Amino acid sequence: MCHESKLQEFVEALKRNIIEGYKNCESPEDSGKIVNDFHYKRLCNLLADHGGEVVHGDKDAATNFNLQPTIVINPRRDCQLMKEEIFGPIFPILTYKNIKDAISYISQEQEKPLVVYYFGRTNNENQKLVERETSSGTFVVNDTIY
Repeated sequence: MCHESKLQEFVEALKRNIIEGYKNCESPEDSGKIVNDFHYKRLCNLLADHGGEVVHGDKDAATNFNLQPTIVINPRRDCQLMKEEIFGPIFPILTYKNIKDAISYISQEQEKPLVVYYFGRTNNENQKLVERETSSGTFVVNDTIY
């Protein structure tokens, strides 16, 4: 989730990192491989009906077998992309206007998330709200688990 005022900056930074890290995935040899056809098709199916905007990636991945890291802005919250664990190079980004909207979305999910990552100013009211009003296996501030 990304505040709508930071979306363009975040997407541009993400694209730069994808290009640097994946050599822009101009051919299947440049990108990582999906473990088998079943999972490749599963990922392509997640991209087939999401209702969002693809701002980076190969829209024809299902036919040319070049599933690139793909950024999807504001997919429908009820689509399979937002319901399943992806385990692939697909980055859905939901925008929000108010931190309470983000908290509400996290809290309304049927299953508690494994991790909530908070990126922003530390020890401020937004961080405290997210930490206090969401429940997850782990809460991480300005870092990731890898």
